[in-house]
Amino acid sequence: MPNPLTELARVLGRMHDDDGHVTIPGFYDGVVELGDRERALMALLPFDEATFLADAQSTATWGEGGFSTLERIWARPTAEVNGMWGGYSGPGHKTIVPAHAHAKVSFRLVAGQEPARVQQLVRDWVAEQTPAGITSEIELYGAGVRPCLTPLDHPALQAVQRSMSRAFEAEALYTREGGSGPEADLAEVTGAPVVFLGVGIPDDRIHAPNEKVEIPLLLKGAEAIAYLWEDLARTYVSPPR
Repeated sequence: MPNPLTELARVLGRMHDDDGHVTIPGFYDGVVELGDRERALMALLPFDEATFLADAQSTATWGEGGFSTLERIWARPTAEVNGMWGGYSGPGHKTIVPAHAHAKVSFRLVAGQEPARVQQLVRDWVAEQTPAGITSEIELYGAGVRPCLTPLDHPALQAVQRSMSRAFEAEALYTREGGSGPEADLAEVTGAPVVFLGVGIPDDRIHAPNEKVEIPLLLKGAEAIAYLWEDLARTYVSPPR
């Protein structure tokens, strides 16, 4: 009889091709591709891959072919196996065929993708991949989080860049950032873009038990925000007549 753990491993292994692309049909439909300007801006960042790998406690990067490490992190959707379990893993011999196999999988979405559609694509794909003698079932954790992207040429984002540059007395460069928040919903409801002004550094260990903040950076951030309000007022508020 088929082994659920073996078959699950096969299905998960087919989720990517040899070049790191997600193989689920339709997964990349609508994805907003990187433009030349954004690629050029990313290339300006002082990114050292060896340092990045050391911080990540890894010895190699991995992902879609044709993209740099930063492009994969910030602009490309992902499918990741977070965990697998099932069968017997205790001491001693137990040469069984397990009755169940389980896996937890997550998908990071980017602009142009809709969570509900991706969820249905995954359901359809898993159903097609399930072999005879195996029953598959998918449990979803919520409705998912919609991706959000503010265009580089938006006046509000340009105001953030000017404010940061003024506070730090150096040209502020751009990064993208991932997360799971209501930014897309806020932008849709308010009809306004979402912009981020962050002054954290990688070793702040955000969300960890020993999270910290650098006070000088915090004060610089407050200074940048003061400049930002001033800039936004000039950009969006008409002068009195």
